[in-house]
Amino acid sequence: LAPVLWERTGNVHPLVRLLRAYIHKCAPPQMQDVLKVSGLLGVFQKMIASRANDHEGFYLMQSLIEHCPNELLTQYMKDVFLLLFQRLSSSKTTKYIKGLLVFFFFYTINYGASNLVQLIDSIQPQMFGMVIERLMIPDIQKTSGSVERKITAVGLTKLLSEAPELIDGPYSSYWTPLLKVLIGLFELPEDETTCPDDHFIEVDETPGYEVAYSQLAFASKTDYDPLQGVGDPRLHLAQSLSKLSVACPGRLNPLLQNGLGDADRTHLQNYLTAANVTLS
Repeated sequence: LAPVLWERTGNVHPLVRLLRAYIHKCAPPQMQDVLKVSGLLGVFQKMIASRANDHEGFYLMQSLIEHCPNELLTQYMKDVFLLLFQRLSSSKTTKYIKGLLVFFFFYTINYGASNLVQLIDSIQPQMFGMVIERLMIPDIQKTSGSVERKITAVGLTKLLSEAPELIDGPYSSYWTPLLKVLIGLFELPEDETTCPDDHFIEVDETPGYEVAYSQLAFASKTDYDPLQGVGDPRLHLAQSLSKLSVACPGRLNPLLQNGLGDADRTHLQNYLTAANVTLS
């Protein structure tokens, strides 16, 4: 975690991979003493501040969320979200938006749907509504990568089916638009539009010559899927909505009839049929 090691751009990727490997192998009771979580969060802060390396920060945080006990990270999460929103305000790039959305949904999967809503609203009242309007609805379609799209789909499904704030709470008006976005994630091509900030390069990210990190071709591995227990996300959506309809009988069908177009309703019915479930 020595700061000098992170000054060379070529060191960043292998160091993050090394830290993620340690996190994966470390026994949960030893996390705080062996890994020094506060130090890892310092690395995360440095990575997120860099447009060149922000994705490495998201990879590191994903490993922490997946493997660290919740009670160990909870005390830090509001500060993590504050850092993420500060970076969003200062430099909104397409790559960062993609990483941020995947992070939100991975957090939802691991910490719960209401936890995400309440944490964001604790930063500023009604802020989750702004996140839906300004990030989720317009930008989810930009998500790229099979694992990233799967995390997005499963996390958004969890929000739609388990967050009381979205089902019949203050954000219920967004339920159908978010479902429409999710169906679009399954059925429409990736949105490849970019942000204006994508065209600016930070001066401190164009250093003089240094040896860059080169990964041996034979050392590459298939993308790690943290949701291996979830199969087809479309069937997962159908099953989750079926369970929700049992808990809220008669509620979903009117929403679907009034809020979805014919094509989206057809896609959703196909998911339900394939999963062999119905809506009450």
